[in-house]
Amino acid sequence: MFPNLKGKRLYSILNSKCPRCHEGDFHLTKKTYDLKNFGKNHERCSECDYRFEKEPGFFYGAMYVSYGLSIAVSVAVGVAILVLYPSASYKVYLAAILGGIVGLMPVTFRLSRVIWMNLFQHFDANALQNKSDKTI
Repeated sequence: MFPNLKGKRLYSILNSKCPRCHEGDFHLTKKTYDLKNFGKNHERCSECDYRFEKEPGFFYGAMYVSYGLSIAVSVAVGVAILVLYPSASYKVYLAAILGGIVGLMPVTFRLSRVIWMNLFQHFDANALQNKSDKTI
């Protein structure tokens, strides 16, 4: 998906790929709503051997990103209700916003981890070559 973005952080974020080589998958499964495994990810990149979790508790910072994404979902749902149903009661707003946040929780969880990881690692075009040099 989005091959013309290869080498940009957005490519890694949208495809849940390794931030260093953009080849290896970050999550164990591609199914976001596989509720048994949606929060599990690989320990290392299968292509360039990049270690995803830099230190114990590294992904606690992703909670801030998840909070921001949840606020964005809340605002989007609130504006959509305001535009589509201007006379809706506060109960409709509350139910729709909570439903949106809970319904999109697996998406925001996975996305926030990939965004957080991409804040600390940039794309390295030579990452795969460097791995092959070390194995020889």
